[in-house]
Amino acid sequence: MVNACPPQSDPRLNVADFISNKDNMALAGLVVEGMEGLLEVVLNELRKQEPDTNIVKVDRDFLSDENITFARELGDYIDRKLADGKKLNLIIAGDIPVVGWNLLMEKYKGKNIQVYYCAQACRQVPLCTKLQI
Repeated sequence: MVNACPPQSDPRLNVADFISNKDNMALAGLVVEGMEGLLEVVLNELRKQEPDTNIVKVDRDFLSDENITFARELGDYIDRKLADGKKLNLIIAGDIPVVGWNLLMEKYKGKNIQVYYCAQACRQVPLCTKLQI
């Protein structure tokens, strides 16, 4: 959990370490590039460093396309993705309208999954954090 306002910074300078280093738990972006800019930097680095994993960006469009409304449905989707044996990188893009999605992640403790939560921090600085599950 982040307890202070992060300073904005160019995420391209630190994204490689953010993805590869388990101790690096947060990555701030630039206000002028917004959340989408930070998401693209993180997604591109995941594709580069972990090309053989499932990378899923969970946003409102994804939820609509997959017909996911409830946490149980999101859990079913995650279970299907994990069933193929590949690591799942799940990027939660902003405040998604699935009540209890964060509590659902406890179910996956010890599984082959990394969850990233990207949202606006204070002063509209985009911030991506790794959830510890």
